[in-house]
Amino acid sequence: MNPYSNLPPEQHRVQRLVDQWNADEALWRKLELRRRLRRVTRRKLSETQHRELDLRDFARAKPPVDCIGEPLPV
Repeated sequence: MNPYSNLPPEQHRVQRLVDQWNADEALWRKLELRRRLRRVTRRKLSETQHRELDLRDFARAKPPVDCIGEPLPV
C-alpha cells in the first residue's frame, strides 16, 4: 500500500521527511509543559543544562527508528 499515491514517485521521499518533521514537531510541543515545569522547579540549572535535558527527554519520548522498510539513500 502506497500512502502517497496522489504524489509523483520522486516526491514520496520528500513527503516522508515532511511527515517525520511534523511528527517530531508535535512531540516537541507535547513535551512543552514538562520543559516549563523543569525551568520553574530547577532554576539553578544553566540554560545549557536545561537544553540538554530537553533534548534527552525528546530522544527518550521519540519512537525508535524503523529502518527496515527504508530505501537506501541515492
